[in-house]
Amino acid sequence: MPDASSFPQTDMRRRILDAAALLLAQNGYKATTLRNIAETAGLKAGSIYYHFPSKDQITVEVLNEGVRQVSHAVQNALNDTKNLDGARIMRAAVMAHLKALSEHSSYTRASIRCFSMVPEEIRQQTVEVRRAFDSDWLDILKTVQAKGAIHTGTDLKSLHLIILGTLNWTLEWQGASDLERAHLAQTLTSLILV
Repeated sequence: MPDASSFPQTDMRRRILDAAALLLAQNGYKATTLRNIAETAGLKAGSIYYHFPSKDQITVEVLNEGVRQVSHAVQNALNDTKNLDGARIMRAAVMAHLKALSEHSSYTRASIRCFSMVPEEIRQQTVEVRRAFDSDWLDILKTVQAKGAIHTGTDLKSLHLIILGTLNWTLEWQGASDLERAHLAQTLTSLILV
């Protein structure tokens, strides 16, 4: 395997972020050090500063990327659903969310696990991405409700929290198969939909 210095700069940034996501997901914010990140990425600790000014900036990027990966997956799943009924839109959004959590588990787990652990300065740098994602989910719920698949009187903000809490919990569901995730999605949507 070539040493880290033979990779282009963008690959080095990606290796650092991948290593940080893995360690943040496994160990949390406080137990993850720049030295650990460098070691996991196959770099010398000092070389991280060429790509990132601090552990905090790496953490911000990992937390934001975890949210963005799920957001992009959900939006991509809904690109061709404009003519579908509300129930199918809801199922597509839930399945895309679950699939993204599973496929990008280091980033998504780090984002979910570490958000409450990080200093306020880091949280503030992730708020905009999280608000955009929450807004997208609320828009999905409004569309599904407008198509008659969610009761008119349902509090969509509360429903949004229930859905995201349930879906994000599945990161702790070690070894779950695609079939088990699909079953969970079916159960969740059957509880929500009219």
